[in-house]
Order: sequence, then C-alpha cells, then structure tokens
Amino acid sequence: MGGSSLFERLEPDALRYRPGSADEQAHQRVEAIKRHLEQVLNSRQGCSQSSPELGLRDFNGVTQASSDLVVAISADIRRSVEAFEPRIKVTGVRYQPDPDLPLELNFRLDCQVQVNHKEEQVQIEVAMHGRDGYTRVK
Repeated sequence: MGGSSLFERLEPDALRYRPGSADEQAHQRVEAIKRHLEQVLNSRQGCSQSSPELGLRDFNGVTQASSDLVVAISADIRRSVEAFEPRIKVTGVRYQPDPDLPLELNFRLDCQVQVNHKEEQVQIEVAMHGRDGYTRVK
C-alpha cells in the first residue's frame, strides 16, 4: 500500500514514499497519516464545495461550558478522522490539558492502524493552538 496521500502525490516537492524495512514502512505510513490528519483538522466545515462536511466546525463564539466544549471538539475530531482518514480506526479521543499552555487544547487519539498486514496500536497527539488557530498533529 502507498504511504502518501493524494495531495502529497500531487505536490511536486513532497517527500516520496520509498520502500524499506518493515519498520521503516510502518513509520512512513504513520507519518503520512499524521500529515493528512493535519490537513483535515485544519480544514473548516463548509469551506469545501465538493465535500462540505470536511474539517472541524468553527467553535468560535460557542457559549457552551468549557467541559461541554471539550466534549464537542473531541466528538468533532473523531467524526472528521473517521470520515476522512480511512487508514485508521479511532478507538478513543482524550483531552489532555497542559497547565503551561492554557491557550492550547491537547487531545490524544488512540487508534488502530493496519501496518505490515496486522493491526497496530498508535497514539496520535493533536494540539489546537489558540493564538494562531493552527492544529498540529504529532
């Protein structure tokens, strides 16, 4: 299976998938998934005419309590990942607050990824930055 997303294959300067050892292939696959998730999670719902449900909802101006907002964002992350990243299965999304970065919302996704013909458990970190509005996937 290829390790690159459609967008990566269309981009001329993008890193190219290179076959290697089983561990290298697994690492390349997970890194490709993370790059794709970063694109999906930085999209805003309703901004794509061909796929209006792509991306996260705009939570600016939401009047929910902070705990309700975290639950809503967690559910939206899960929905987006399940809908637009078929290479993984999300088994859990957990909010992980960082007292040193109060303007950042951090989530951990517990996922199953098909790697080398077997299911592997993978944890993906998602950090939503309040000051620049960019979501980073680690």
